[in-house]
Amino acid sequence: MVSEPQATHGPLEKPPSTAILCNTCGNVCKGEVLRVQNKYFHLQCFVCKACGCDLAEGGFFVRQGEYICTRDYQTLYGTRCFSCDQFIEGEVVSALGRTYHPDCFVCATCRLPFPPGDRVTFNGKECVCQKCSLPKSAGTSVHLSQGLWSCGGCGAEIKNGQSLVALDKHWHLGCFKCKTCGKQLNAEYISK
Repeated sequence: MVSEPQATHGPLEKPPSTAILCNTCGNVCKGEVLRVQNKYFHLQCFVCKACGCDLAEGGFFVRQGEYICTRDYQTLYGTRCFSCDQFIEGEVVSALGRTYHPDCFVCATCRLPFPPGDRVTFNGKECVCQKCSLPKSAGTSVHLSQGLWSCGGCGAEIKNGQSLVALDKHWHLGCFKCKTCGKQLNAEYISK
């Protein structure tokens, strides 16, 4: 479990008969102590498990019961953007098994970020936006209302946004077949 709990410190108020022990060194806590969730620490004992830096004043994460500073947590467990290789904090876009910052997930043709909710087309090599995936020759694929397309194979509307772009047409994935033998093709074997 990973979390970013809050640490509070101040004078220890406890009943005189109950000794509070430091979670790190095991010695009795007296005076200024730090409490994280239900554990107590001497201020000097609350340090990053990876680098030993002071965690009393900065942010930290807890992973498998160990306290780790933000920098080391990112280095050890963080997710990097496939495009810019920087760590991702906050909102993330996942596509084709890769993760991106929202502003880094861009159309391969126009280099603009994909608008939220817009259809993204994977052409076998890269992702392109709805506008850039328009067929080059006007008569080869029929444009339907509200940005939908008809399939180059069966002619039916492509509703769920998943399509293959090949031969200047949009295709349902199962409709892109060899004209000669009828075998279904995929992007790995396409050649004119």
